[in-house]
Amino acid sequence: MIAIRFFLIRMKARIESYIRAQQNPSLFPYITFIYVGFYYQNFLTFFRPTTDFEFRVSLQPNARLPLYDVRDTGPVVVQCFEHPDQWGQGNIIPIVAERLTMNEICETIRRVTGNEKVRYVSLTYDQCIGQTKETLDNMRWYNEYGDVEERQEDKTKDVYNKMKTLKEWIKETRWLMNEQN
Repeated sequence: MIAIRFFLIRMKARIESYIRAQQNPSLFPYITFIYVGFYYQNFLTFFRPTTDFEFRVSLQPNARLPLYDVRDTGPVVVQCFEHPDQWGQGNIIPIVAERLTMNEICETIRRVTGNEKVRYVSLTYDQCIGQTKETLDNMRWYNEYGDVEERQEDKTKDVYNKMKTLKEWIKETRWLMNEQN
């Protein structure tokens, strides 16, 4: 339910507001807020294509997913810990390598794997049989509100400039590269 997502966002916002409102510097001497994106690894689990290489999801064609390799989380957080004077001043650090639409994701997969069958099929929410409520709520969020801001990947690269692109992740993991065309 979208209400759950809003509840979680409101709770995170309340916690962030509370921390920002504290006047005791010894309580929170360095503060960094990490906002994570959509893991490439989600393509291996709940966001995988059908056996016909179709991504059948309820994302609008213009909805951009803030994508990254979950293994890049640690290096970003380490930079924040190692350089608190630079990144611990109440900064918001998004963890995003790139923001892509489903058509751009499919085009990247086709280029890297050579599988021309990979395509995106936009579904209505009612057509998403088997999707969890959480997944549908996330899709609603990206359709209705989008991600937080357009420069997320630039801000992430300011902190850690070795973020893996989807193309690099596919090549490294060989995801869908051995599948029948």
